[in-house]
Amino acid sequence: MQKVLGSLVALLIIEAEAGSIADTFEKAKVTGQVRTGAVQTEDELGDTSNTLALGGHLGIKTNPLAGVSAGATFYTTNALFGQDEEAMFLSSDAKSYSIVGEVYIQADVGNTNIKVGRQIIDTPYADSDDIGMVPNTFEGLRLINQDIPDTTIVLASLDKWSGVDSEQAEKFNNLQTSGDAVLTAGAIYEGLENTTLQAWHYKLDNANFNYVEAGYETEQFSVALQYTDQDNSNRAYGVTAGVSLGDLALTTAYNRVNGEVSNGFGGGPFFTSSEDHTIAEAVDQEALLIGVEYVVKDLTLGLTHVAFDKGEDETDYLLSYAFNDVITLDIIHSDMYADGQMSRVFANYNF
Repeated sequence: MQKVLGSLVALLIIEAEAGSIADTFEKAKVTGQVRTGAVQTEDELGDTSNTLALGGHLGIKTNPLAGVSAGATFYTTNALFGQDEEAMFLSSDAKSYSIVGEVYIQADVGNTNIKVGRQIIDTPYADSDDIGMVPNTFEGLRLINQDIPDTTIVLASLDKWSGVDSEQAEKFNNLQTSGDAVLTAGAIYEGLENTTLQAWHYKLDNANFNYVEAGYETEQFSVALQYTDQDNSNRAYGVTAGVSLGDLALTTAYNRVNGEVSNGFGGGPFFTSSEDHTIAEAVDQEALLIGVEYVVKDLTLGLTHVAFDKGEDETDYLLSYAFNDVITLDIIHSDMYADGQMSRVFANYNF
C-alpha cells in the first residue's frame, strides 16, 4: 500500500511540475466541522457514566491536476471539564485523542475514480457509522467505475481501520488478525425508474460475506428487500416499507436470522438496526421495527421501537434541528430497558 501511495504522490509531483503547482494548492478546498458532544449511559446495574467532549475535523483537498488530487483530514476529540467516564466519545482507555483519519491520493481516469490511502468508506459491511465524535475510517484502495450505463462498480482492498467501532479508536489496526486485506466487490444498478438494485461480496480470512438489496421508492411510498449470507451457514433476510403522509412518515421493517450474523466493520446494513442494538451476535434472531418521523421546516422529530426476540428491545427518541445551513443540533435518547439507557447530544458547526 505504501509503495502504491508513494507512486501516486510521485505522479502528482510530476504533473504539478508540468502544470501549475500554484493552482493545485491555492485552489485547494478546505472543509471542517466543530462538534460538541455529550453522552451519558446507564448500564443494566443502574451505574452511570458520562463524557462531555469538544472535537471535530479539518480537511483539505488539493485542486485536481491532470485528474489527480491529494487530501487529508485531521480528527480530534477532547474531554471537557474532567467529564471522561464514557469511552464511546474517546479513546479505548477513555482519553482525548487526535488522528489523521484520512490521507490519500485520488485519480480520475475517464469514468473511473481511484483513491489510495486512509479514507471514508460507506458500504454495507464497512462504513463510517458516525455515531460518536470520530467516525470509522479505513486504509486501503478503493475503485469506482461508471462505464456501464446506470451502473456503479465498486472494488476495494481494505487493510486497516480506526474509529468509533474499532477496538482502538485512536489508532489504525488491522481489519483481520492475519493482517490480510478484506477484499470487496459491489455493483449498484439504477436503470429502472425509482428502483435501486445492489449486490456485494466481501472476502475475509475465514468467511465470505454476500449481500443483496432491492429497493423501490417514490415520494409517497418505499419498499425494500435484503438478503445476506456469511459463510453460507449464517443468513439473514429483511423487508422494510414506508409511507409518507405530508410531514409525517411511517416505517416498518422485519429481519430474521438463521444462525448468527455480524455487523462487519461498522454499524451493519440491517433494516431493523436501532441506535445501539442490531440483530447481530445472537443465534436465530428476529426483530420487528416500527418508526414514525415528523418534519416541520427545520425540525425533525422521530420515534422508533425495535422488538428483538432474543435480546432486549430498544426505543429511540430523536430531535434534530437545523438553525441554518451550517449549525445543527441532534438529541438522541435510547431506552434499552434491562440493558440500560443512553443519551447523546451533538451540536455541529460545519464550514
